[in-house]
Amino acid sequence: MLRNANAIAIMPRRLSIQEQLSVDQLESKYRATCDPIERTRYQIIWLLAGGKTTKEVSSVTGYCLEAIRQIARRYNQQGKEGLVDRRHQHPGQKGFL
Repeated sequence: MLRNANAIAIMPRRLSIQEQLSVDQLESKYRATCDPIERTRYQIIWLLAGGKTTKEVSSVTGYCLEAIRQIARRYNQQGKEGLVDRRHQHPGQKGFL
């Protein structure tokens, strides 16, 4: 809980997660996903959907608050496709040798 200059308690605002998957489905996806990046992204959405604040999610996952907001925004816009780690689709630059 934060306090402003007039000593009024301000509760942190929770991120809104659109219910594209239920909390139970998110937990199942989190536990079943093998890719570590996707797994953490599912964990973030699962925790947020379960009512945790971004600060609480940050302390569990180690992700910064802005990264958590970006993941939540992408999930709300694209659904589970927004949680896919697309780095695997881009092999990168060819080697010099």
